Amino acid sequence: MQETITIPKVKFEQMKVEIELLRNSKLYKRLLEFEKNIAEGKKYIRKDLGF
Repeated sequence: MQETITIPKVKFEQMKVEIELLRNSKLYKRLLEFEKNIAEGKKYIRKDLGF
């Protein structure tokens, strides 16, 4: 089942800006790298993750 929602154009434009800001952030890039490493089977220990 597919659901359609309607949002105001101003809100949509704001969301596009926020997504772009997130995509360019160091944290987002680090999360993508982390996901890639997990998918490749890399194992992590607490020290690797900063605990």
